Amino acid sequence: MKDVLSLLSENSSGALATVDNGKPRVRPWGFMMEKNGKFYFCTANTKDVFKQLQKTPYVEFTSTSKDMVTVRLSGEITFTHDLAIKQEILHNNPRVKGIYQTEDNPIFEVFYIEHGEATISDFSGQPPRLFKF
Repeated sequence: MKDVLSLLSENSSGALATVDNGKPRVRPWGFMMEKNGKFYFCTANTKDVFKQLQKTPYVEFTSTSKDMVTVRLSGEITFTHDLAIKQEILHNNPRVKGIYQTEDNPIFEVFYIEHGEATISDFSGQPPRLFKF
């Protein structure tokens, strides 16, 4: 898992896939942080993606390094209203803080994947490495 966290820390921008009316929907996204085995992301409850996540709480996030090493996380998500977690995300992400300002902003939503799979793959010809968490 150390390699997964290293790749995500260095390449936090990627794409998040959700399900929208039974079809895949992918959009640019950012990984926020990992804490206690949970991989955190955030959004606004005014967006369509929030409704999609509530209806079908499964996602896949992927990011690729400049060396073309890809990390992928997938699993069921859980929303949290933990203000300490929200505060940590705002503290560590100036762009997110610029959008939501405070951890108690009523549209600021945080979700995490706690039990899922992570995969690291590249173009070396070696099989992908799979990690369950």
